[in-house]
Amino acid sequence: MKPYDYKVYVTGPFQAGKTTLIHTLDPDAISIEREMREAYRGEKGTTTTGFDLGRVVWVRKEVHHDGLVVPKKEFERERAEYDGWTTREIELRGVPGQLHFKFVRDTMRMNTDGVLMIVDSSDYGMIGDASAILAETIAAFGDIPLEVIANKQDRNDAASPEEVATWLGVEKATGMCAKDHESAREALIRLLKKLEGAGEEGGSA
Repeated sequence: MKPYDYKVYVTGPFQAGKTTLIHTLDPDAISIEREMREAYRGEKGTTTTGFDLGRVVWVRKEVHHDGLVVPKKEFERERAEYDGWTTREIELRGVPGQLHFKFVRDTMRMNTDGVLMIVDSSDYGMIGDASAILAETIAAFGDIPLEVIANKQDRNDAASPEEVATWLGVEKATGMCAKDHESAREALIRLLKKLEGAGEEGGSA
């Protein structure tokens, strides 16, 4: 049996907020990174060169509720509090956004159930890369459940989710601030609900 119920593939352009999202949801997440040689948009930090790996548990007292997203280690410590709740273990796997790391993204796609596509809504300059990664993702996964996320909505220069959707030619994008746990939780749960719906459709066929 798989050690998780859903594997979520987190992709998007360089510095879109993929690692931030995963570490916001799971502070114990593992990341293979390196220091950036040059500042990007005035900020110098780290960039993912291997992958990010986080584990969380989606817990709901009632199946129709949105529920909570709890880090796996926290859930294990407090398991008794969720006795009788519906639980789903989620693996969050983030991949590098630079286009030349395509081989890493190809390697990390196995057994994926759903995709979070993260876009920096304050950086119009990354739309070319975002479009390329989105096309790559759709070609690899087909009609797998996918949620496009317009990140960094807390910035004054952020485009609206509707504008981001127009940039990418998708029907809808959802606004998020990856640094905020509630915002990150809501974004993940939107995708998880799509996965639950897809499972129900498959089961009724």
